[in-house]
Amino acid sequence: MISIEKPEDLISVSLHNIFNYRVNEWEFIRRVKDWNKQVVLYLKPFYPLTIIFQGEEIRFEQKDTPKADLKVTLEFNAMLDIAYGKLNPIMALLTGKLKIKGIFRIKTLLNFMNIFLYTMKVVAEDPTQNYFEMNKSLR
Repeated sequence: MISIEKPEDLISVSLHNIFNYRVNEWEFIRRVKDWNKQVVLYLKPFYPLTIIFQGEEIRFEQKDTPKADLKVTLEFNAMLDIAYGKLNPIMALLTGKLKIKGIFRIKTLLNFMNIFLYTMKVVAEDPTQNYFEMNKSLR
């Protein structure tokens, strides 16, 4: 069983919800357990957040770290567009909305994309979790 640290800030709460929403529990465990990587996610215009995958734990630190295996900078609106299928990650990368330091660590990059981007899309497709679209339609 993977334990995810109780979040204390906005971005961590969002990631906690994304990581806890799993279609395939065993696939998630297989990807995360003993991965032992640090990924910095800088969701613009907010702040950098280091996600620490260690053993059977996922922890969050509100800071950038020079020891990160991967650094991902993503505009908030681009993240939503990727989640709702309006933008694919390759186009986000080519247009500068997504920047990745450590992009040549292909195995690490693909694993993080499967953990984060794929799960984020699944959450966005669930009508009970589709807060952004529901609120947008009320305006």
